[in-house]
Amino acid sequence: MKAFVLAGGLGTRLRPRFGDTPKPLAPLGGQPFLVRQLGVLAAHGITRAVILAGHGAAALQAELGDAASGVTLEWSVEHEPLGTGGALKLAERFVDGPALVVNGDTLADGDPWAVERDRWEHGAIGGVALYEVPDARSRGRVEVNAEGGIARFVEKDDAWTGPAWVNGGVYALSSRFWQFLPAGASSLERDVLPGLAARGLLYGRRCEGRFWDIGTPEDFERAERELAR
Repeated sequence: MKAFVLAGGLGTRLRPRFGDTPKPLAPLGGQPFLVRQLGVLAAHGITRAVILAGHGAAALQAELGDAASGVTLEWSVEHEPLGTGGALKLAERFVDGPALVVNGDTLADGDPWAVERDRWEHGAIGGVALYEVPDARSRGRVEVNAEGGIARFVEKDDAWTGPAWVNGGVYALSSRFWQFLPAGASSLERDVLPGLAARGLLYGRRCEGRFWDIGTPEDFERAERELAR
């Protein structure tokens, strides 16, 4: 698989700590987060990636160039904010088969090939890596039917209590997936995935282990504590 890394976010919540440094370059244990993420992909045998860049694209390209952590890189740069769905649509020209899509601010335990195998075996357009968390109120949750198909994505719910399965930001996608992306700006999470789930086209793999994101100062501090050591 070729990986597509969504790395175009503004990272506004981390600016008080890192200033204008793009979120994917935020240092974690002495290493830019995106470099660490590419190293994890390489460890699983994924050696080609497309970086979907927007804000801070020039700094990202200057830091990473055409290869990092053993992964050969291509670049798809948006010149206006397109959202996660729009960024993927813009990068459609790089698709040459099944693809792994990962959030550029997320790092997850688990084997991405297992997500792809499950997707393929169940005839799904997309496979989503799911992780169980003790409290999903701040993240929303994913409901899965008895066969493992994703029934729906539920937005953040302050009334929810207890553990739940949540979207880990790792997707294994058929090349057909791109035909479901609208032209222009869109959100993968809000505009695309819920509709595909309603049509029974997504499979959820319940993954063991943990995932980390660095989207908020609190999440970054947790990742720093746990991953830096």
